[in-house]
Amino acid sequence: MPSLSRRKLLAGCAAGLTAGLAGCADPDAVMYVESVPAATDIATQATTAPDSRDAETAELVAETVAGGTNRTSRNDRGNPPYQPDRPVRYNGTVYDLNWNATGRQQQRTEYLLSVTIHDADSDYAPEISFDELPAVDQERLTPLPRVIGQIEEANETAGLPELFERQAWYPPADREASALVPEPAYDTIEVNGYPVTVTVEPVTVKLDVFAYTATERASSLAAFGRELRSAHRFPLTGLNDAEREFFEMVIEEGSFYKGGFDDVDDGVFEGVAEQFVRQPALFTQYDSEAEWLTRYDGTDYWVTIDFVRMSEFADRIQPVEEL
Repeated sequence: MPSLSRRKLLAGCAAGLTAGLAGCADPDAVMYVESVPAATDIATQATTAPDSRDAETAELVAETVAGGTNRTSRNDRGNPPYQPDRPVRYNGTVYDLNWNATGRQQQRTEYLLSVTIHDADSDYAPEISFDELPAVDQERLTPLPRVIGQIEEANETAGLPELFERQAWYPPADREASALVPEPAYDTIEVNGYPVTVTVEPVTVKLDVFAYTATERASSLAAFGRELRSAHRFPLTGLNDAEREFFEMVIEEGSFYKGGFDDVDDGVFEGVAEQFVRQPALFTQYDSEAEWLTRYDGTDYWVTIDFVRMSEFADRIQPVEEL
């Protein structure tokens, strides 16, 4: 979805993506406004789909739509592997996905990759560099070069050797391509100029099994959008001049971060927010965040507000009785 939650906002601020917004990492509230002039635009906001790079989840959705499927949790914490927070769009059709724990478990063998980072002046002789490892192994050990960089930056190389461990699942195809599992083909690899020794230990884990089913919600995105527009859109009216000017500013800029760094008069944001919390929200993924469909000055808008530090509004968020 184009709109961002507080969690993404904070990550963006930390990465310097919102330059010029001093103090943005600790806003009082965040508002996003996006025009949704067509029914398909509304439906796109109100649905989700697996990332095109996530082949495993895309396959799960395809099998669920085709008649249901069983899947194990991705780790031993017992969480469903896919938990969409809204209806799912697939091949132009909108589905409600449901999942339930079956009470069964499946075993699989994962691998504990134990790598020891040695001093660059040690006697260990690397046989291959990290960049020459198969991609499936580099992916499992993605943090390793960063860990070494942090050791160098902290001037802690005198504390080497240091152990780094990661337990990973290798599907059959990845296991076939790997140079590290089930047994390492190399005793020592070179990472950022440092010799790193590798040992591998198989670990048996038990994973909960979940049953997935799908129910068609709408035959097309346009039909779903029209349904939402008819049942849940509300008119944004009753704003005073300052509030109208503010909301039109957010429409133009796409977002607004409320805090000591903004130049909006006190009470203006609150006046607009009041109009939203009076209405049931379409989605309430987090305690302080909600999404609404509203019509203002002849155009439909999808509005997301995260009342980060404004519990007086967050506590009043109510979801629609039936989406």
